[in-house]
Amino acid sequence: MRKKVVSLLLVACMTGGLLAGCSGAGGGGGSDSDGNIVIGAVYPMTGDLADSGKTMQQGIDMAVEEINEEGGIDGREIEVIYGDSQGDSAKGMTEAERLITQENVDMLIGCYQSGVTVTVAQIAEQYQVPMITANATSDELTSNGYEYFFRLAPTNMMFVRDMIQYLTEEKEKNPDFKADSIAVFADNSEVGQQTVEWAEYWANENGIDYLGDITYTSGAADLSSEVLELKSMNPDVVVADCYVSDAILFTNTLQEQGYKPPVVICKGNGFTESAYLESVGNHANGIIVATEFVVGTKGDDINAKYKEKYGEDFNGHSAEAYTTAWVVIDALKNIVDGGGEISRESIQQELKEIKIEGQFSNGNEIILPYDTIAFEEDEFNGTPYLNQNLNATLTVTQIEDGVYVPIWPYDIAQADVVYPATYE
Repeated sequence: MRKKVVSLLLVACMTGGLLAGCSGAGGGGGSDSDGNIVIGAVYPMTGDLADSGKTMQQGIDMAVEEINEEGGIDGREIEVIYGDSQGDSAKGMTEAERLITQENVDMLIGCYQSGVTVTVAQIAEQYQVPMITANATSDELTSNGYEYFFRLAPTNMMFVRDMIQYLTEEKEKNPDFKADSIAVFADNSEVGQQTVEWAEYWANENGIDYLGDITYTSGAADLSSEVLELKSMNPDVVVADCYVSDAILFTNTLQEQGYKPPVVICKGNGFTESAYLESVGNHANGIIVATEFVVGTKGDDINAKYKEKYGEDFNGHSAEAYTTAWVVIDALKNIVDGGGEISRESIQQELKEIKIEGQFSNGNEIILPYDTIAFEEDEFNGTPYLNQNLNATLTVTQIEDGVYVPIWPYDIAQADVVYPATYE
């Protein structure tokens, strides 16, 4: 099986020309009745987010190797061709077009950052190529009415919903736990600002005082003034949403300024990457992280296989990528088992209809916190959702000595919350 990591730089006018000339190719793709089934995947393979891209590639590759070792789909292997977004929307768009028009992929998976994913989703819709994201959380992605775009991951609304639900239940359970006010620390991207908006919404819904937000530009070299401003707000709880380099800088700046918020609760994002713990060490102790996978809660055998292969446990991102690949595999199996031909159009139709409960066709359980995967339509607080996995939920963990210890939902909790956080 070939795997490619390619960066092809084209000027914007060439991209526009391709779009004008090649739209509406819904029935095409790289498959023929005898050849490989070709999937394109766009992730940051180089640049600041390369470590994140690597973990998601590992998740996809392991799933694809599993099905190919079983004989593939009706004797045909799955082939994954990677495109390198470098964490940049324009480069992600160029790579998606290359995969569609030159590599003739049957579908796309990607892209980690919501900003890149939004751009690539537009390309997929233009060319009528089915696309599924394992990780991107922007509410916009499934609210644009795109018929060819699907999302496994929770939306921002769902992420913040579960985080605030945990705070509310912990307050009721533990009289010493104080969560009467919150402030948000997030970047000024679309996703960061959605985190701000949903934090205010869910705080108000749950009787929590919303004090405001501190925003910054991702990749900033210094966060001292932002953390000082956050400190002056004196919230009971800080809600944080950061990519990995920002998460490292935020945590280290807390230490430098001697600021120890009683509770910091984070969207998984950069706080689940191995580079984060390697960089901040025990300064992460007590930080609460909402994530999509926790060692010891589900999928122990699958995680052990992943760790043996790659030398690390699944994190939320790699677990979602692995799961997404298996959703695609089962969709392809269903098409063939139903007597159909694999094409972009048949994959899109099957993803709209698929429902996976408990386990995949190879017997492996769904390793994420929920047991059902289906892409459905809904509306919440004025935001429509199409082709969204509405069953997605999170597990809330607390970092202690480099381990993400599950503390909510309480039926899977392995410890009580340490309050206040120690950061040491």
